[in-house]
Amino acid sequence: MENVVLVHGLWMNGAEFKWLDHRLCHWGYRTWLFQYPTVRRGLEENAAALWAFLQAQFGPGLNGIPPGSLHLVCHSLGGLVALRMLELHPEAPLGRMVALGCPFQGSISAQRLARWPLGARLLGGSMALALDGTRPVRLPEGRQAAVISGTLPMGWSHLLWNLEKPNDGVVTVAESRLPGAAHATLPVMHVGLVFSRRAALMARRFLLLGELT
Repeated sequence: MENVVLVHGLWMNGAEFKWLDHRLCHWGYRTWLFQYPTVRRGLEENAAALWAFLQAQFGPGLNGIPPGSLHLVCHSLGGLVALRMLELHPEAPLGRMVALGCPFQGSISAQRLARWPLGARLLGGSMALALDGTRPVRLPEGRQAAVISGTLPMGWSHLLWNLEKPNDGVVTVAESRLPGAAHATLPVMHVGLVFSRRAALMARRFLLLGELT
């Protein structure tokens, strides 16, 4: 059986994955939810915690599953956590990764929010080396990943700061680019990416075939 680990985004706890989880299970995947403190801890700690979670479920070095049978599906900040884990563990016998609205190039919304004292506190550890966009990123050698970005500009960030278009209301398409990964867009808002049937179908196709279209 193929396994999918879901990795949620900033200020979330994974409850938003309910419909996507249901669809993946219907299609025959066994799903797992990785929950982590998006504000209290930073990128390095959360990436290490994701690796520890995977080993706890699938054995040391993931030796409890066939190579390539474990995939990652991430939303928003979760994609940066998963990517960092892949960078730190090139030996991990993981399959493919699907990233939904993940700001791999940093988030101008978060950077502007962080200028305010309360905003900086709300973002906490999610900023350094992640949403601040200071760390160059690309897909590690030998990995397969797909990025699905939204283009429906409905969200607090777009209303406050009139984000560059196209964007999903929180993350711009340019911010979601991950060199080395496949990329596609859908007319969906940021949180809507985890509810979208089209996004789920595209994710399924990529997990199965390594193709988005």
